[in-house]
Amino acid sequence: MTRRTPIAALALGLASLWPAPHLGAQIPVDAAGEEIVATFSIVGRDPATGELGVAVQSRAFRAGAVVSYAKAGVGAVATQAAANQTYGPRGLELLELGLSPDEVVEHLTGSDPGRDRRQLAVIDDEGRVRAYTGSATSAWAGHIEGENFSVQGNILAGEAVVRAMAEAFESSDGPLALRLMDALDAGEAAGGDARGKQAGGVLVVKPIGDSGRTSDRWVDVRVDDHAEPFRELRRLVHMSISRIHAREARTLAAAGRFDEAVAAQREAIAIVPGEDQLIYGLARLHARAGDAASAASALAEAIAIDARWRELAASQADFDNIRENAEFQKLLDPGGPLS
Repeated sequence: MTRRTPIAALALGLASLWPAPHLGAQIPVDAAGEEIVATFSIVGRDPATGELGVAVQSRAFRAGAVVSYAKAGVGAVATQAAANQTYGPRGLELLELGLSPDEVVEHLTGSDPGRDRRQLAVIDDEGRVRAYTGSATSAWAGHIEGENFSVQGNILAGEAVVRAMAEAFESSDGPLALRLMDALDAGEAAGGDARGKQAGGVLVVKPIGDSGRTSDRWVDVRVDDHAEPFRELRRLVHMSISRIHAREARTLAAAGRFDEAVAAQREAIAIVPGEDQLIYGLARLHARAGDAASAASALAEAIAIDARWRELAASQADFDNIRENAEFQKLLDPGGPLS
């Protein structure tokens, strides 16, 4: 059952602590010296993949660094408003000890004399959520809890912001990072942060398993200070997801599954068209599979974007299978048609 908790009252004189910031501004602090991250955010889970994540946008410098905490197989935490940054690591520790999100929020806020100025959301690896909006957070402030997610914000244009975020997350599909990004975009379209936009971040973690990775951070991108943080953040999210596909392609190729590897590499390129490093990677895969025509075509495209790929292809062992191919040899000629 979705729980909706609006906080409509102004925050006991704290509004004066939020002067209109500008690009390059530092995060303002309250009378206790704590960073004020008035913002909107989402914590979410993908039950199919085991991914957990946090996404945030704010008119406050480096908001993503302050708000977002997550650990694969454990949970995710968003801490904001007069952000108590101990909530993040401590919240994850408590989840790992077996506490429920309800118990984590009660423990964190119950012992915090500044709790009325806090906003917090916790999700665990089972998708259980609990959010908290202190009574002294600045209007509009509130949260919506749903299945496998919670959206929350303060100093928002209105309740429509979190409603739009919830609807966007519930109606979207695809990788969790993109669903979180869709929620942020929907919140901004509904009015977003009442002061504007400046910074954001998307963090998604996933169990390492047999992926060969050494970090659970599947997507970890931030925009600390930008005139168009939503556009830049989505660009970085797309780059991250494309590289996940490219890594999958390399794993498949190592197992000799070249048709699947090529398909994964093409997915990577489709997400960030014109990325010459990915196109060169496609040429390498085709060459290893012995498909000279496709390798030459992809290599020509990469060289047209950056001629330095010609020199690398001349010495890279991945192209040994097609080294005697006439089209490939033409591409390696510095005086050829692409020079």
